[in-house]
Amino acid sequence: MRGFSSLRARLIGLVTIILIGGFLATNILSYQNSRDTLLAEVLNYQLPLSSNNIYSEIQADLLQPIVISSLMAHDTFVQDWALEGEKDPEKMIRYLKEIQKKYEVFTDYFISNQTLNYYHPSGISRKIEPSTLEDNWFVRVRDMSEPYEVNVDYNVEEGGAITIFINYRVLDARGNFLGVTGVGLGLESVARLVKEYQENFHRRIYFVDNGGNVTVRSDEEKIGERIQDMPGLKDIAPELLGMDHGSLTYERNGEPVLLTVRYIPELNWRVLVELDEGDITEAIEAVFLRNLVIGLFVIILTILLIAYTISIFQRQLEKMAVTDKLTGLGNRQAFDISMIQAISRFKRTKEPFSLILMDVDKFKPINDTKGHLAGDIAICQIALKARSLLRDSDVMCRWGGDEFAIIMANCSVEDARRLAEKIRLDIVEHCFFPDDPSLRISISFGVSEIRKDDEEATILARSDGALYSAKDKGRNRTETA
Repeated sequence: MRGFSSLRARLIGLVTIILIGGFLATNILSYQNSRDTLLAEVLNYQLPLSSNNIYSEIQADLLQPIVISSLMAHDTFVQDWALEGEKDPEKMIRYLKEIQKKYEVFTDYFISNQTLNYYHPSGISRKIEPSTLEDNWFVRVRDMSEPYEVNVDYNVEEGGAITIFINYRVLDARGNFLGVTGVGLGLESVARLVKEYQENFHRRIYFVDNGGNVTVRSDEEKIGERIQDMPGLKDIAPELLGMDHGSLTYERNGEPVLLTVRYIPELNWRVLVELDEGDITEAIEAVFLRNLVIGLFVIILTILLIAYTISIFQRQLEKMAVTDKLTGLGNRQAFDISMIQAISRFKRTKEPFSLILMDVDKFKPINDTKGHLAGDIAICQIALKARSLLRDSDVMCRWGGDEFAIIMANCSVEDARRLAEKIRLDIVEHCFFPDDPSLRISISFGVSEIRKDDEEATILARSDGALYSAKDKGRNRTETA
């Protein structure tokens, strides 16, 4: 039985390893596939879509200033006032103030080609000098063929603040260049827009110019930082600045980051949209861990049920292995185990025991005349009657077909003999076959007591010899040895 227990432990261990290994392998592969699929989805579709949406938002946000600049450039008041020689500067100043107030623009202006005066809501700011680096943009706008341009530059009139200017060419009816109207968007307002985009799209968003300088981001204190100096980005900066659009991945502080790039030609900037890989996989990891806990719980429960079931079957097998199927008594194997235990206990405690062997007299003729079924019933009744006369500490086993063995704990040979006689008389007086009351069953007994140097074979030999002696002396009797 000890070998069976060891086999059971190995079997349960093997099943546990297979279940846990298979479960972990399946879940890890599923997690990796889901993670790779999601990362590819985000990198190839979601982030580029965010870039496109942001680009569309930027274009939409720039559209209104462009429309305002266009309205100003095509306003007959502006054209007529310039053609009439700019006689009343206050009219233009009031006009610019009204535009600024009505459309809530950061700044607006008109620069005359005739006088080079820079008209501003606060007055005539100055006279521009196209030959200087600061004002050479005016020459560029004057000579370009497009009706307007979007330019990022320092706003002298607003204390040198970086501003997005929409410069619109003002032409008379004959197409002669009269000057430039325009509005300016403060970079702070653009940064607020970026922050809104960042909150709406749950992405990290910032803009860089062709030199790699960060021009706009939601955390304004980082403006001016170069991507060539930023951890992780510096390794891919040359590739990034050479792209009009695309996707990249890099590591920042050991954490993977997904990045998409979109070039905005109107601003000559690139919008960078970033998303930490951990933000993407966090939900999948939570599901993976939850499934892991549930799965391991189910596996543990399954293993416990398997172990419980195997234990039940083991107990049943053990019982079957040592139980006589017909009588329910212990079988020969159970007898051998009980004998080993009794002898060991005797050697340890000197507590005596006696062994009774009993054999039904002339049982074969009974089987032949009454049939084996009747014989089996008789054997069961003999076992039941004998067992009823024994103590709980006594062990009775079916030795063979019609033979039985009784181990009587803490019992001398004389006491065992008296009990054997009691059993013999009880059985011989019992009517086993009601249809044939004259047919009786008798039993012969051989009894012996354990001795100092006895082993199982020696005490068995003495009891067996006593049994044969009882048979030789006419059966239906008890002999001791």
